[in-house]
Amino acid sequence: MTSETKVLGGVLAATILIIVGGAFFMGSRGATAPAATPVADLGRLVHDEDPAFAHTKAGKASDFADAKVTFVEFGDFQCPTCGAVFPLVEGLKQTYADKSVRFVWRQFPLTANHQFAELAAEASLAAHAQGKFWDYHHRLFENQEHLTRDDLVKYADLIGLDVAVFTKALDEHTYAAAVQNDINDGHAVGVAGTPTIFINGLPYTGRYSLSDFQAAIDAALAK
Repeated sequence: MTSETKVLGGVLAATILIIVGGAFFMGSRGATAPAATPVADLGRLVHDEDPAFAHTKAGKASDFADAKVTFVEFGDFQCPTCGAVFPLVEGLKQTYADKSVRFVWRQFPLTANHQFAELAAEASLAAHAQGKFWDYHHRLFENQEHLTRDDLVKYADLIGLDVAVFTKALDEHTYAAAVQNDINDGHAVGVAGTPTIFINGLPYTGRYSLSDFQAAIDAALAK
């Protein structure tokens, strides 16, 4: 991931990306996927405080602990492929709104290539502390080319966060250790790049397309 791409916001852009981008991801992931093996240490895959979403509600992973299926994404807010997968995952949230599926986000900023990814990850956790992780997550992916400190503070204001509290956490790097913990967990479960996705502890090795994601989730729900 050496080049930056701009993710277009809104329903129209998401629709275009799903239709046009699907073919790209199908080709880039290959025609077949290797057999997946379970994660050795499930305790490092999801923690109670992780940002989560289920049944059209935002919260912590522990709020949806009874979900039959857990979809975990280790991601980087400056990663263009994560940005392209973003509208697909948003589509999945709508598709499974009435199903027992929770979506969990873990931080995995690739700082060697993405200079703003680390601070963006910290900022998202500062938003999570105020109960608005997913609103902030959306802003970051809709503005991937604009992730400076000033941009991060601006997005906090736009979604109605307490900007003084947010800015203090950002400048004092309150959530730097939490981001590093996510990175450590990612390495422990085999994450090497982004996005890396797990469905019920199994590394997802299929294509980045709505239909392939749905097939994997449906298979997990059917078990």
